[in-house]
Amino acid sequence: KLIFLQSSHAADAGHYFQQAAGRIADARKKGAKLVVMDPRLSNSAGMADLWVPCWPGTETALYLYLANRILNETGIDGKSLVNHEFVKNWVNWDRLMKDREYLAYLVEKKYIKSVPAGDSYEEFITMIGEMYSPYTLDFVAEECRIEKRIVEKLYDMFIDAGARVATYIWRAGPIGHKGGWMIARSAFLPFVLRGAMAGDKGGVGLHHWHVISVNGKGDKAAQAGERPPKVDVWNEIAWPPEYPLSSYEMSHIMPHLLMDDEWRKKWNSKGLNVPEKLAVWIPRMYNPVWINPDGFRWIEALKREDKIEMSFNLSPTWSETNWYCDFILPVGLAGERHDQHSEATQPSRWLSFRNPALRVALEKMGWKPKDPTRATLEAHIKAGLGEVWEEVEFWANIMTHYVDPDGSLGVRKYWASKEDPTRAVTIPEWYQAAFDKLPNLKKAAKAAYPDSKYPNYEMMRDRGTWLEEDNIFKPQERPIKKVGDTYISHGHEYHKNDVRKDEFGVILAKDSHGKEKAIGVEVDGELMQGFHTLTKKLDFYCEWFKEWKWPEYAIPIYPTNKEDRKKMTHIVTQVHHDFMVKENDFALNTVFRLPYNIHTRSVNSKHLMEISQNHNPVWVYTEDAKRLGIKRGDAVKVTISDTVSGLESGYFIAMAVPTEGTMPGVLACSHHAGRWKLKNAVDIPGFEHKLGIMGVGAPLYEMTMDGKEGTLKPTQGIIDGMNENKDSWQFKEYNKDLDNIWWDGLSGSWQNAVAASHPDPIAGNHAWHQKVSMELAGKDDQIGDIYVNYDNNMKVYQAWRDKLTRPLDSTDTLRRPKHIKRPAVPLSDKAYSVNLI
Repeated sequence: KLIFLQSSHAADAGHYFQQAAGRIADARKKGAKLVVMDPRLSNSAGMADLWVPCWPGTETALYLYLANRILNETGIDGKSLVNHEFVKNWVNWDRLMKDREYLAYLVEKKYIKSVPAGDSYEEFITMIGEMYSPYTLDFVAEECRIEKRIVEKLYDMFIDAGARVATYIWRAGPIGHKGGWMIARSAFLPFVLRGAMAGDKGGVGLHHWHVISVNGKGDKAAQAGERPPKVDVWNEIAWPPEYPLSSYEMSHIMPHLLMDDEWRKKWNSKGLNVPEKLAVWIPRMYNPVWINPDGFRWIEALKREDKIEMSFNLSPTWSETNWYCDFILPVGLAGERHDQHSEATQPSRWLSFRNPALRVALEKMGWKPKDPTRATLEAHIKAGLGEVWEEVEFWANIMTHYVDPDGSLGVRKYWASKEDPTRAVTIPEWYQAAFDKLPNLKKAAKAAYPDSKYPNYEMMRDRGTWLEEDNIFKPQERPIKKVGDTYISHGHEYHKNDVRKDEFGVILAKDSHGKEKAIGVEVDGELMQGFHTLTKKLDFYCEWFKEWKWPEYAIPIYPTNKEDRKKMTHIVTQVHHDFMVKENDFALNTVFRLPYNIHTRSVNSKHLMEISQNHNPVWVYTEDAKRLGIKRGDAVKVTISDTVSGLESGYFIAMAVPTEGTMPGVLACSHHAGRWKLKNAVDIPGFEHKLGIMGVGAPLYEMTMDGKEGTLKPTQGIIDGMNENKDSWQFKEYNKDLDNIWWDGLSGSWQNAVAASHPDPIAGNHAWHQKVSMELAGKDDQIGDIYVNYDNNMKVYQAWRDKLTRPLDSTDTLRRPKHIKRPAVPLSDKAYSVNLI
């Protein structure tokens, strides 16, 4: 009945969820309403039944307002608005009510007035009703800068939908802001209270219920026949000790860590072994120089062999990073490689299988490769593409024949073929084994291809997509089966002597190493598999947050006054309106997506780039523009300053577009545009002609940098640069329409380089939004100019690290909680253990 989007992603810019746009349209035809919360009038917001323009980073306040009313009001029928059956059964309220010490802490923090007398569910509901009562309509309208009528309409639509509310919270909040992870966490609270998180029809399903990932699981086809053993070594450059709860690798601060000698010496003196440099760095289809913050710092690191000895980029396209890599190795785009893909787009588990189209076509016509372990490479050479590898073949060959040719390193056996250990594993062998993990696919393939040696591979090669399981609703209620003396949960078997139930009904079982893990939970006397959490329930109370030094944020919470915002700075956005003190101060929204330029990889598509010929303007609210004397097309100087350190990073010059499509006080300038190149073409050894670089998507720029400051200035537009290399050999037959290109591309700026790195003190992600001041540009300024004090940017990063984090110390024995999915590399207990001086 209601589709709720925080940001526009699922409907018009969600590159992972393109199917969602069609499903949203279908649902609306059937009467569903659409709400879009976004400071920008995106395509989705423009067609929504309700647009909620919320001040960036304050969304938590709005979610807790909804929770307040759900807890403290009744419906028109006089009944409670809380779905008590779902909340009582599937929220870990019982752990919170048993933790009397933590309840006393909540009193100390003034979250609640007193510790409840008992520990019943009813007392829990009363307690959180009191806790969230300060999140009133007056407060949320002031904090979020939303008109009260819009807030009330949102509430009415939310309540009217009952449990039939579907949402993509996505990462607009978490990736934009310091403490943005709390936005996503708090967003789930009103959905849980209404029962919409039950995974039932019309509600919300969790991502991991509806995806399949077998791409890297073809180990049975290799000589070893199993996955490699766990790694004993920790990588502090990916997982620094200040960020034990980071969701992902801290890749955006890699050069900062490498180049901060004092930081390294400090931690090594405490007993760690932080490396001074990287021997080899492989970005792999990654363009950090351009897309990451503080790009000049990345350039410095890549140029210094005492920090990165060698770098090579497995890249299907040229990129700004490639100017500074030692080797660029061409690999295939989506239609030039094998790749298993799956997304949570519906209540089912499906997968697709990308294929290198030219290889498959040639094989169907009877062509055979000379070396089956390099079949895709040979097919691309045969078809005229040249030496374009696909990655599975590349890694299998390099590991088998070059990294460990005699097997002495213990690596080769995981890449050599079980069928023929003298060679690398082949694509059909690998994916035959990988798809064996899916019983329904395996059965269908055997029936469809009875005479095939690799039926799984051939079926997926020919059909492309497979539905393994349909109609997945309320999977947390799947039973734990008991067959004789054996319990079966999530496909694993446990003897009854190794299974016990704790005081909260969690079913714990010992694994093959004798370690206990939760395999399910008892609900109303029934043993069920539960949610994928430590408690097997939805964690209102995140006990491990308390254990890892962040007790004040172990429940959904948000400060309600300026004094508390200072105390709780870790969950207050760096662009809060408290920081907007001058008349030309703004919050800069950088993380909205442009549907034509996804993940920086479509700059070579002339048809997509035409849409963006004014590709990086600064949107400014019309009244703000009028107040500052700014008109459409004016060049404006946007200066970035940090609200933690107080330092300025620099500025970029861009084109202003006054519009009603962004809320007052908030500028919008997508960081997915503003491409650049240093030469129009480069010489390639062995090639007769030069290789044209990003010819239809990036103007030519001149760069300066001295170790502390950097500049970039446009010197030539796209048309003139293209004409210099118009007769290039590259794809000439496909580019007969180059005369239709009329844009020069000189309308955007590389704003990412100006932005300092803002690592969230808890989640670790870069907080993308920026506090800026905007003014008309000077007479010598040109749209596209940037100036960066990247020495200051290093100090900004250090301030966020040193002022905000709670690092590991001598009391810690683990580097990070083992239950968090990352690191992706399996690590041993030895790697996780730490003993600091």
